[in-house]
Amino acid sequence: MTKKRAKTHVIGGKHGATCGELLALLNEYVDGGVDPSVCKELESHLAQCNPCRVVVDNVRKTITLYRNDVPCELPAKFRDRLHSALRKCWEEAGPGKKRPKTC
Repeated sequence: MTKKRAKTHVIGGKHGATCGELLALLNEYVDGGVDPSVCKELESHLAQCNPCRVVVDNVRKTITLYRNDVPCELPAKFRDRLHSALRKCWEEAGPGKKRPKTC
């Protein structure tokens, strides 16, 4: 398996990284694929910005929950009803049509 190469991005101005810059790099940052100098800028921003810290924490928790999740078997009747409802929505919507409000 090859190691991911850190991506280099020019971020921040005289006040450091912005919320928008952090969000634009969020996936790469959480995956550890951002250049260390950029990480410092982002971590400095996170230290001062609670909303961004909450977003990053939620993304990390979601990834952890997803990775640790064990699939469960749906009851057969529920699964059949779900598949039927989804099939009906797809048929009603058709290619290029908007999804019905009931779906």
